[in-house]
Amino acid sequence: MTIHRFKFSTELNNEIQAFSNRHMYDNEEDFTDNFEKWVHLPNIAELIETESELLERHNYGTDIKIKMYRSIKYYYVKKFSLHDEKKKKERNTKHPIDPNILKAIKDNLMEHFNTNPTFKPADTFTEFIKKYSNDNSILKKCYKNQYYQIKNKLYT
Repeated sequence: MTIHRFKFSTELNNEIQAFSNRHMYDNEEDFTDNFEKWVHLPNIAELIETESELLERHNYGTDIKIKMYRSIKYYYVKKFSLHDEKKKKERNTKHPIDPNILKAIKDNLMEHFNTNPTFKPADTFTEFIKKYSNDNSILKKCYKNQYYQIKNKLYT
């Protein structure tokens, strides 16, 4: 049975995590040099050889050193970063739209779709805002959002 994806053994995985934590801030050239030195350490070379034999028995096609390098560089360094605290993104607070205005937006858009299906929402919005003076930025976003929802529902 051919293996297309696999997880490294626990021992090798622990060594990979330790290596990635030590070298997460290296530039690309230093990282590559350190990786080459690390791969040739006796205990690491033995773990790699054991893993390679297992994968050869299961017809895994990629060189394990290439896979390890990519895994460390693009996955482990980012995932197991102990020093970097991830900052939580502040979510935008939603401003509820009055249901009457939302209904008016939908009615206005349906009227325009029925008369001219190729209209631009920017043009019809200026007309709409004259009737319903409110917070333009919130209303504009809601208007355009409703435009695309109705357009997708009508023409898909």
